[in-house]
Amino acid sequence: MRQKMMMMLGLMMMAVSMNAQSINGNLVDGKNQPLAYANIVLQQMDSTFVSGQTSNEKGHFRFSKVASGDYRLVISSMGYETLYIDLQGFNRSADLGTLTVSDASQQLGEVTVTASNMVGTADRKLVFPNKKQINASANGVDLLRHLMIPRVMVNPIGNTIGTNDGGSIVLCINGRKASQNEVTALQPSEIARVEVVEDPGARYDDADIMVNYILRRYDMGGSFGYDGQQSVKSLFGRHNVNGKINFGKSEISFLYNAGRAIFEEMWSERNEVFDFEDGRTYHRNVTTDLHGQKQLEHVGQITYNLQDGNKYMLNISAGFRNLNTPNYLEEGKLFTEEYPNSVTDRRDWSHNRNTKPYVDLYFQKNLKNKQFIAFNAVGTYINTYNRSSYQEFLNDEAIVDYSSAVKGKKYSLITEAIYEKGFSKGRKLTAGITHQQSYTNNTYLGTLQYQTRMNQAYTGAYTQFKGKLGKYSYMVGMSALRVWLKQGGEDVETWRFSPRFSLSRTFNKQWSASLNGNMGTFNPSLSQLSAVDQLTDSLQIKRGNPDLIPYYIYNGSFRLNYNKGKVNVGFYTNYSHRDNPIMTHVYRENNKFVHSYANHDKFQKLSMGMNVRIGMLWDMIQLSAGVSNDRYWSHGLNYNHHVNSFGIDLQAALMYKNLTLMAMYHKNADSFYGEELFTGEEMHYFGAQYRIKKVNLGLMLINPFSKEYKRTEEFRNQFAGYKYNYNIDDTACAIWATLSWNVSFGRDYKSKSKRTNNSDSDSGVM
Repeated sequence: MRQKMMMMLGLMMMAVSMNAQSINGNLVDGKNQPLAYANIVLQQMDSTFVSGQTSNEKGHFRFSKVASGDYRLVISSMGYETLYIDLQGFNRSADLGTLTVSDASQQLGEVTVTASNMVGTADRKLVFPNKKQINASANGVDLLRHLMIPRVMVNPIGNTIGTNDGGSIVLCINGRKASQNEVTALQPSEIARVEVVEDPGARYDDADIMVNYILRRYDMGGSFGYDGQQSVKSLFGRHNVNGKINFGKSEISFLYNAGRAIFEEMWSERNEVFDFEDGRTYHRNVTTDLHGQKQLEHVGQITYNLQDGNKYMLNISAGFRNLNTPNYLEEGKLFTEEYPNSVTDRRDWSHNRNTKPYVDLYFQKNLKNKQFIAFNAVGTYINTYNRSSYQEFLNDEAIVDYSSAVKGKKYSLITEAIYEKGFSKGRKLTAGITHQQSYTNNTYLGTLQYQTRMNQAYTGAYTQFKGKLGKYSYMVGMSALRVWLKQGGEDVETWRFSPRFSLSRTFNKQWSASLNGNMGTFNPSLSQLSAVDQLTDSLQIKRGNPDLIPYYIYNGSFRLNYNKGKVNVGFYTNYSHRDNPIMTHVYRENNKFVHSYANHDKFQKLSMGMNVRIGMLWDMIQLSAGVSNDRYWSHGLNYNHHVNSFGIDLQAALMYKNLTLMAMYHKNADSFYGEELFTGEEMHYFGAQYRIKKVNLGLMLINPFSKEYKRTEEFRNQFAGYKYNYNIDDTACAIWATLSWNVSFGRDYKSKSKRTNNSDSDSGVM
């Protein structure tokens, strides 16, 4: 039940300038305490959206430069009654004073929330975590799992965040791009809400979905936390430690993540078919035992933040990432149908290491007249050292013996500047420019020896404008990109222009729809451009292609959303067309098969799906379900392929007092690109968590009804095709234990956060 308060403001004084008109007020709850982070929407009397904001830490809000007219303020916050304020005949500034927002529990008795804690529009969803979801969660990733946001999926193995339909996702904290380690370091209690934006735009790497965490922060005080996950069956685990302390205008924070994955029960089977130029056909079968695959990862970061209210902010971060895959060994048998009596012993060994230290400098300043500027500079050094050997033995005699080593060094500097200008009626202009300069020096040792030096520069600019036209909201934008590459005394320069648009309409409180389209550019990576031979085995070579050129991708999507009470239903259709895409290309050379890259004809993907979210029922139960269908058309230089695949996602959670029970079944749709098919991951799990004050204990059963965990790959090439089965028994019938402990101290405040964040992860090594 919603309380509706009608306030008629008689404004009898002479009108002042339109630019001087404003609406402001202060929000308090039933205990006369400031109501922070409440949503305030300014709309016309026919419900047409004009502007929106949230109250600050003191409950204050202000709308500036409001034109004369008839308006309605809609004030809402989770756990509180919605407040309506009519402003008819508005023609001068209005100070509404102190407004009391009633606690919903005053009307609802024991039930605090009767409707869904998710508010959806055509292009975004706002999710407000309730007390039970916060108490049940160990960190920011775990909270996302309990919120069950449509299209967003948290994989229990490694706690990775993705989409259930194969789309790209970008994570943000208060609007700036963030790593998953930063999200993992978030304490659930400091998360005010989660915003999920479809097609967020060029500033966010043209991702399909942006998940943005809006935080509460500390004025004086801080927090400390530990979060860990460990498999009982294997040595797979991750452990995170984080903390922050605030004093005055300064904040110092740190995070450290250590991950270890050691799998003992692994094996694979690979069936290959080779068609030679002289008409011969060679069928090869490879069975392999994978002995103790290891992956060790260490991530650390320390950050200093200085800010003066809404005036400016300086943020300095330094960190590193170290990824080590030591002594990876595959041993097995290699035999052919053509020579059944000749069985070859096969040994494939590798040791890979990648270290990336970086420094991140960020500055932002708010200017007069709704203007904002920001600057970001990131310096990165990537050191790579990879070693490998491949051997084949026949009757204990080595018939194939290859070795290789790569010593790679890459230096890069990324800079970005952003300007924003706000106008009346919620219109906003955003413009930015970015530049990346990198230098790569790779030395290839072993059976084949090379040295490559490469200079590369990316310079881009983008602008977009948001506004309203009648009952429609729109966005138009344009980006331009210059790519320059110099390698081996030759340099190449290309230009690309990428327009984009979006159009949405909210029909009523239940129905909304949106139409989006954009044209983007994909550029070849440094490794794809490197014309260096790497011997894979006795028949195959891996080689880049320096003649690759960037290509265009055209995307279009339509979404229809329905929201009523505890029910949220979403329908979507996405279409993607790539013109001259870079895809794997195989050709024959001197009785060898070269795996390279080429600009092919075209690639198309059509996705359709539906998501349903219900909750919370009886303030305890939350349900989510989704189905998807993906169709692929791949047209290469010498092939045409078509693939059709289905996916399904089912989730349920029961939250009673300090106990949380969860169940999930997930089957990703198959992924296909070029000629490579990857079967969608299929898993199910049951989880239980129990909170004891500041400690959260949990157990998860991963695939308890599966005897094996298997992934398959298929390469549909006419010259060198294969089918590959990959089995990991460590993730079948697995038991995982979780432990988290979080403590905070001090008083809350709302701080500004970075609007952008850049990083370089391309090592330039094949």
